[in-house]
Amino acid sequence: MQAFSYSIQMAFILFPILAFLFTLPYILFIYHKYGSVSFYRSVIVYAFLLYFISAYFLIILPLPSKEFVSSLTRPSYNLIPFQFIHDIFYKTNLELSDCATYFPALKAPVVYEAIFNIFLTIPFGLFLHYYCKCNFRKTFFYSFCFSLFFELTQLTGLYYIYPRGYRTFDVDDLILNTFGGVVGFLLGAIFLRILPTKEDIDKKSLEKAQVVSANRRILSFGIDFTLAILMLLCCTYFLRKLHLFSIPLFLFLVFLVSVFFFVLVPVLLKKKTVGMKYLNLEFSSFKELHWYHYFFYYFLLFFEFFFLPILLLFLCYVAHDCGILSLSYFRYSVIAVLAFTVLLVIITFFKQLFHLETIHQKITHMHIINTIHKK
Repeated sequence: MQAFSYSIQMAFILFPILAFLFTLPYILFIYHKYGSVSFYRSVIVYAFLLYFISAYFLIILPLPSKEFVSSLTRPSYNLIPFQFIHDIFYKTNLELSDCATYFPALKAPVVYEAIFNIFLTIPFGLFLHYYCKCNFRKTFFYSFCFSLFFELTQLTGLYYIYPRGYRTFDVDDLILNTFGGVVGFLLGAIFLRILPTKEDIDKKSLEKAQVVSANRRILSFGIDFTLAILMLLCCTYFLRKLHLFSIPLFLFLVFLVSVFFFVLVPVLLKKKTVGMKYLNLEFSSFKELHWYHYFFYYFLLFFEFFFLPILLLFLCYVAHDCGILSLSYFRYSVIAVLAFTVLLVIITFFKQLFHLETIHQKITHMHIINTIHKK
């Protein structure tokens, strides 16, 4: 039991780190498929992630030393089915006719390990039935495969990290784990009556997606900006390799990459950037959009958050260099410009959050709309 407790503790310690790494891919996928992030869906998915980490740690922890594993001489597998039933009757004082022997028998390792193997996969079967909508046959098959994955992990000595398996590959574990998945499938019918169904969650997500959230807009721009930075880095690398790199050429390259991703791509993809296409968004306006509309839209956007702060900082530097601003006032000016930029970002974010028009949207009359439609 101490080993079980240790495995669960390690799972809860590691879960926040894995959840953090899992969050961005999860959000990207959910926004791509549904257009909004559902609280219920997130709870279900992250609960399953925690369950999987806990189950995996329960079958591999605690990790022994390689010397200890090398010294093991016991069989690394058991292929006799239902051996655990034989062991229960011969390694405990259990007598079916005597109820007084039931509770003491539960304390025997051979009994609580069998119970543990059933309970290990109950959440898996429940998840398959409730969220994935798997029928009995699929749940049975996936539960068997899930158990087989665990058993092969043990048989191979954690994928051949160890010279041999430090736990036994047991066909009884396959049977009990698969049975646990079936029990979870049966319990899933209860959860379908209590909790909202996947169809209800999908429907609410699609309804919520009709109004484009601030997070979705930011994520869309983040995808495009990241791709632009990666292309810029690649081009810069090749320029350095060819000994052609210079600051003016680099600035011209920044301009070309920006025009490609934020002007040419929306024209080619018909009102969409790469990020907007992935997240099912597009530009909307009362007029027909041409390349110069996208150029003006993103020029205003970059001017607001990038060019304007740089221009103000440059003017502060010139004023200080000409002796108009003392060093202390120059520092205050820099802090004021940075504070102004942060305030501008916050105001824009809250405008997006409450679906209000930003400055560049008012001037260009361009808006971002959702393109996910209900089936």
